[in-house]
Amino acid sequence: MQIAREVATACRLGVEVAIVVGGGNFFCGDAWVCATGLDRPTAYQIGMMATVMNSILLQSALEKLGVQARVQSAFSMPEVAEPYSRQRAIRHLEKGRVVIFGGVGAGIGNPLFTTDTAAALRASELNADAVLKGTNTNGVFDCHPRNDNVTLDHISFREAVSRSFTFMDMMALAYCEENGIPVVVFNMLEPGNVSRALCGDQVGTLLDQTGRVEHQLPS
Repeated sequence: MQIAREVATACRLGVEVAIVVGGGNFFCGDAWVCATGLDRPTAYQIGMMATVMNSILLQSALEKLGVQARVQSAFSMPEVAEPYSRQRAIRHLEKGRVVIFGGVGAGIGNPLFTTDTAAALRASELNADAVLKGTNTNGVFDCHPRNDNVTLDHISFREAVSRSFTFMDMMALAYCEENGIPVVVFNMLEPGNVSRALCGDQVGTLLDQTGRVEHQLPS
Protein backbone atom coordinates (compact mmCIF):
# COMPACT_ATOMS: atom_id res chain seq x y z
CA MET A 1 0.00 0.00 0.00
CA GLN A 2 2.91 2.37 0.70
CA ILE A 3 4.31 1.79 -2.78
CA ALA A 4 0.86 2.26 -4.29
CA ARG A 5 0.33 5.55 -2.44
CA GLU A 6 3.65 6.93 -3.66
CA VAL A 7 3.10 5.80 -7.24
CA ALA A 8 -0.34 7.41 -7.10
CA THR A 9 1.24 10.70 -5.96
CA ALA A 10 3.59 10.71 -8.95
CA CYS A 11 0.83 9.75 -11.39
CA ARG A 12 -1.30 12.67 -10.24
CA LEU A 13 1.62 14.94 -11.10
CA GLY A 14 1.61 13.61 -14.66
CA VAL A 15 4.37 10.99 -14.47
CA GLU A 16 3.81 7.93 -16.68
CA VAL A 17 4.72 4.83 -14.66
CA ALA A 18 5.40 1.25 -15.72
CA ILE A 19 6.40 -1.24 -13.03
CA VAL A 20 8.24 -4.58 -13.18
CA VAL A 21 7.85 -6.67 -10.04
CA GLY A 22 9.58 -9.79 -8.76
CA GLY A 23 8.09 -12.70 -6.86
CA GLY A 24 10.69 -13.68 -4.29
CA ASN A 25 8.40 -12.98 -1.35
CA PHE A 26 6.14 -15.80 -2.59
CA PHE A 27 8.64 -18.15 -4.16
CA CYS A 28 12.40 -17.99 -4.71
CA GLY A 29 13.37 -20.41 -7.47
CA ASP A 30 17.08 -20.53 -6.63
CA ALA A 31 16.37 -21.30 -2.97
CA TRP A 32 14.08 -24.18 -3.91
CA VAL A 33 16.58 -25.59 -6.38
CA CYS A 34 19.31 -25.56 -3.72
CA ALA A 35 17.10 -26.98 -0.98
CA THR A 36 15.22 -29.68 -2.91
CA GLY A 37 17.02 -30.34 -6.19
CA LEU A 38 13.90 -29.16 -8.03
CA ASP A 39 14.42 -28.85 -11.77
CA ARG A 40 15.58 -25.25 -12.40
CA PRO A 41 13.26 -24.40 -15.35
CA THR A 42 10.29 -25.69 -13.33
CA ALA A 43 11.29 -23.61 -10.31
CA TYR A 44 11.63 -20.51 -12.46
CA GLN A 45 8.23 -21.09 -14.04
CA ILE A 46 6.69 -21.13 -10.56
CA GLY A 47 8.58 -17.91 -9.84
CA MET A 48 7.06 -16.40 -12.98
CA MET A 49 3.59 -17.08 -11.61
CA ALA A 50 4.60 -15.50 -8.29
CA THR A 51 5.47 -12.27 -10.10
CA VAL A 52 2.00 -12.15 -11.60
CA MET A 53 0.52 -12.62 -8.12
CA ASN A 54 2.45 -9.55 -6.93
CA SER A 55 1.37 -7.63 -10.02
CA ILE A 56 -2.30 -8.30 -9.28
CA LEU A 57 -1.85 -7.27 -5.63
CA LEU A 58 -0.23 -3.98 -6.68
CA GLN A 59 -2.94 -3.37 -9.29
CA SER A 60 -5.60 -3.83 -6.63
CA ALA A 61 -3.81 -1.46 -4.23
CA LEU A 62 -3.51 1.24 -6.90
CA GLU A 63 -7.13 0.96 -7.98
CA LYS A 64 -8.23 1.23 -4.36
CA LEU A 65 -6.54 4.64 -4.41
CA GLY A 66 -8.36 5.65 -7.58
CA VAL A 67 -5.46 5.03 -9.99
CA GLN A 68 -6.26 2.87 -13.01
CA ALA A 69 -3.74 0.07 -13.58
CA ARG A 70 -3.30 -2.78 -16.06
CA VAL A 71 -1.29 -5.97 -15.64
CA GLN A 72 0.52 -7.35 -18.69
CA SER A 73 2.42 -10.60 -18.96
CA ALA A 74 4.03 -12.64 -21.70
CA PHE A 75 3.27 -15.65 -19.49
CA SER A 76 -0.28 -16.44 -20.61
CA MET A 77 -2.86 -15.85 -17.86
CA PRO A 78 -5.77 -14.32 -19.78
CA GLU A 79 -8.17 -14.37 -16.82
CA VAL A 80 -5.99 -12.05 -14.74
CA ALA A 81 -3.53 -10.28 -17.07
CA GLU A 82 -3.43 -8.86 -20.57
CA PRO A 83 -0.98 -10.44 -23.02
CA TYR A 84 2.05 -8.19 -23.42
CA SER A 85 1.65 -5.60 -26.17
CA ARG A 86 4.05 -2.69 -26.54
CA GLN A 87 1.50 -0.56 -28.39
CA ARG A 88 -1.24 -1.26 -25.86
CA ALA A 89 1.11 -0.56 -22.95
CA ILE A 90 2.04 2.81 -24.45
CA ARG A 91 -1.64 3.68 -24.93
CA HIS A 92 -2.35 2.80 -21.30
CA LEU A 93 0.48 5.08 -20.17
CA GLU A 94 -0.74 7.93 -22.37
CA LYS A 95 -4.17 7.62 -20.75
CA GLY A 96 -2.66 7.95 -17.28
CA ARG A 97 -2.85 4.28 -16.36
CA VAL A 98 -0.06 2.47 -14.53
CA VAL A 99 1.18 -0.59 -16.43
CA ILE A 100 2.48 -3.48 -14.32
CA PHE A 101 4.61 -6.21 -15.85
CA GLY A 102 5.20 -9.55 -14.16
CA GLY A 103 8.90 -9.52 -13.34
CA VAL A 104 11.15 -12.57 -13.40
CA GLY A 105 10.52 -14.14 -16.77
CA ALA A 106 6.82 -13.33 -16.82
CA GLY A 107 7.61 -9.78 -17.93
CA ILE A 108 9.55 -10.99 -20.98
CA GLY A 109 8.33 -14.55 -21.49
CA ASN A 110 11.58 -16.27 -20.52
CA PRO A 111 12.02 -17.69 -17.00
CA LEU A 112 15.84 -17.53 -17.17
CA PHE A 113 15.95 -13.71 -17.33
CA THR A 114 16.06 -11.66 -14.14
CA THR A 115 13.68 -8.93 -13.00
CA ASP A 116 16.44 -6.41 -13.74
CA THR A 117 16.74 -7.59 -17.34
CA ALA A 118 12.96 -7.54 -17.77
CA ALA A 119 12.89 -3.95 -16.53
CA ALA A 120 15.72 -2.89 -18.86
CA LEU A 121 14.04 -4.47 -21.89
CA ARG A 122 10.63 -2.99 -21.14
CA ALA A 123 12.18 0.44 -20.50
CA SER A 124 13.81 0.36 -23.93
CA GLU A 125 10.61 -0.77 -25.64
CA LEU A 126 8.54 1.94 -23.96
CA ASN A 127 11.15 4.69 -24.51
CA ALA A 128 11.33 5.26 -20.77
CA ASP A 129 13.30 8.23 -19.39
CA ALA A 130 14.92 6.09 -16.69
CA VAL A 131 14.94 2.75 -14.88
CA LEU A 132 14.34 3.13 -11.15
CA LYS A 133 15.54 0.11 -9.20
CA GLY A 134 13.89 -0.01 -5.77
CA THR A 135 15.86 -2.03 -3.22
CA ASN A 136 16.30 -2.26 0.55
CA THR A 137 19.56 -0.25 0.55
CA ASN A 138 20.18 3.48 0.13
CA GLY A 139 21.94 3.10 -3.20
CA VAL A 140 25.31 1.87 -4.46
CA PHE A 141 27.91 1.72 -1.71
CA ASP A 142 31.59 2.54 -2.15
CA CYS A 143 33.33 -0.73 -1.37
CA HIS A 144 36.73 0.85 -0.77
CA PRO A 145 37.91 0.09 2.81
CA ARG A 146 38.45 3.79 3.53
CA ASN A 147 34.89 4.65 2.48
CA ASP A 148 32.85 2.12 4.41
CA ASN A 149 29.07 2.66 4.26
CA VAL A 150 29.31 5.68 1.97
CA THR A 151 26.69 5.93 -0.77
CA LEU A 152 27.77 7.04 -4.23
CA ASP A 153 25.60 9.84 -5.61
CA HIS A 154 26.59 9.46 -9.26
CA ILE A 155 28.61 6.84 -11.11
CA SER A 156 29.09 5.75 -14.70
CA PHE A 157 28.01 2.40 -16.10
CA ARG A 158 31.62 1.61 -16.97
CA GLU A 159 32.87 2.22 -13.45
CA ALA A 160 30.07 0.12 -11.99
CA VAL A 161 31.13 -2.80 -14.20
CA SER A 162 34.86 -2.33 -13.61
CA ARG A 163 34.37 -2.28 -9.85
CA SER A 164 32.19 -5.42 -9.99
CA PHE A 165 29.25 -3.94 -8.12
CA THR A 166 26.48 -6.50 -7.55
CA PHE A 167 23.48 -4.23 -7.04
CA MET A 168 22.06 -5.08 -10.48
CA ASP A 169 22.26 -7.87 -13.02
CA MET A 170 25.18 -7.15 -15.38
CA MET A 171 23.13 -8.01 -18.47
CA ALA A 172 20.52 -5.42 -17.49
CA LEU A 173 23.20 -2.84 -16.72
CA ALA A 174 24.86 -3.38 -20.10
CA TYR A 175 21.50 -3.09 -21.87
CA CYS A 176 20.73 0.22 -20.15
CA GLU A 177 24.18 1.54 -21.06
CA GLU A 178 23.80 0.46 -24.69
CA ASN A 179 20.43 2.19 -24.97
CA GLY A 180 21.35 5.31 -23.01
CA ILE A 181 18.82 4.70 -20.22
CA PRO A 182 19.88 6.15 -16.84
CA VAL A 183 19.42 3.95 -13.78
CA VAL A 184 18.57 5.13 -10.26
CA VAL A 185 19.19 2.69 -7.40
CA PHE A 186 17.38 3.73 -4.21
CA ASN A 187 15.80 2.49 -0.99
CA MET A 188 12.13 1.91 -1.77
CA LEU A 189 11.33 1.11 1.88
CA GLU A 190 12.10 4.67 3.01
CA PRO A 191 8.79 6.57 3.05
CA GLY A 192 8.62 9.14 0.27
CA ASN A 193 11.51 7.75 -1.77
CA VAL A 194 9.39 6.12 -4.49
CA SER A 195 7.50 9.31 -5.29
CA ARG A 196 10.69 11.39 -5.05
CA ALA A 197 12.51 9.08 -7.46
CA LEU A 198 9.58 9.08 -9.89
CA CYS A 199 9.47 12.89 -9.85
CA GLY A 200 13.18 13.18 -10.62
CA ASP A 201 14.44 14.29 -7.20
CA GLN A 202 17.93 13.32 -6.02
CA VAL A 203 17.62 10.00 -4.22
CA GLY A 204 19.99 7.04 -4.03
CA THR A 205 22.60 6.57 -6.77
CA LEU A 206 22.36 7.72 -10.38
CA LEU A 207 24.12 5.67 -13.07
CA ASP A 208 24.54 7.02 -16.57
CA GLN A 209 26.97 7.22 -19.46
CA THR A 210 29.22 9.92 -18.04
CA GLY A 211 29.16 9.40 -14.29
CA ARG A 212 30.63 11.61 -11.63
CA VAL A 213 31.60 10.02 -8.33
CA GLU A 214 30.49 12.03 -5.35
CA HIS A 215 30.08 10.86 -1.80
CA GLN A 216 26.93 11.25 0.22
CA LEU A 217 28.12 11.18 3.82
CA PRO A 218 26.12 8.92 6.15
CA SER A 219 23.94 10.68 8.65
